[in-house]
Amino acid sequence: MTADWDPPTVLRAAAEWSWVPPDAECVVTDVTLTRWPAWAQGRVVLTGLASTRTPEDVLRDAVERSRAWGSDTLGVWVSASSIPDLTDTLLERGARLEDTVDVLARDLSDPRDQPEAPDGRLVVRQVVDADGLRDADRVDTVVWDQQPLDDDRLAEAARLLPAAGGREARVVAYLGEEPVATAGLTLAPAPLPELGTVARLWGAGTLPDRRGRGAYRALLSERLRLAAAAGASLALVKGRVSTSARILRKAGFERYGEEHYYRLTL
Repeated sequence: MTADWDPPTVLRAAAEWSWVPPDAECVVTDVTLTRWPAWAQGRVVLTGLASTRTPEDVLRDAVERSRAWGSDTLGVWVSASSIPDLTDTLLERGARLEDTVDVLARDLSDPRDQPEAPDGRLVVRQVVDADGLRDADRVDTVVWDQQPLDDDRLAEAARLLPAAGGREARVVAYLGEEPVATAGLTLAPAPLPELGTVARLWGAGTLPDRRGRGAYRALLSERLRLAAAAGASLALVKGRVSTSARILRKAGFERYGEEHYYRLTL
């Protein structure tokens, strides 16, 4: 890692990144409360918790809004930059820890220094049309337990593909002609302008019965290649401790911290 990308800056870049599904409803104050659409399970998630308010105040407002939306649970992402004592307050209210991700990053200053894609029958293709989107969705539907794209959402997603330009990409791994894994990449401004661009790696998933064949590494290799070609200085990913984090460490990613997802029953 270069000297400019010191650990606090990497963690700041991670804290500035949270996923908002298309068609979600957001309320943004000093924190962000998002109601996911029905096709993405309709959950309500609280993020961006670098607030000067007390955790009690923030949670009270979030719970009130969640109930108004008709939700019986509230998800909360806690990071190193979150309000002090937030975790203790959540646990006192009976929240349950559901997920832990490592914040991992990799220097992209030398584009030659990239992990090799695994050998075999795996082929990785970038999504460029509606057919590619449908293939990616076949994987997403199973991996993330979400509703498949209907015709209207597919058409809208395909229409937006050219608008993303070089800022966003989806890739799909195939065994023969079968889509077995997919992942995404988004280029975003670094926390400090002089650091250029961050490549956020997200949404990697492999069909359960096709795991262990190198699909994740193949997707990782292709996304790192795309990120380096676009001039990104850092690859950033939040990898699940129980699954992808170990693969990422072997691929040269360094661990800078972790984030926790709690579910609070209202």
